[in-house]
Amino acid sequence: MPTTPPAPDRLPSLEYNGHLIEVINHHGYSMPDRGPMPESRMLYAVRDGKNERHWRSSARDIEALINREFQTAPLPGQ
Repeated sequence: MPTTPPAPDRLPSLEYNGHLIEVINHHGYSMPDRGPMPESRMLYAVRDGKNERHWRSSARDIEALINREFQTAPLPGQ
């Protein structure tokens, strides 16, 4: 039976263009009792002017979101 994962590690925050970026090392959703363990991953979060949190998987992606003033990028071909 899977067990609960360890709590995410909160790393020191970053600042970019006046926005505070939270850095979190997430360990996965559950730990299986056998087989490979899920890999941990880094997540980056920033809050916009409406206090909504935006998550991205890389610092480069979150900085690009801030540079676009929190407008999502158009899908390819649009």
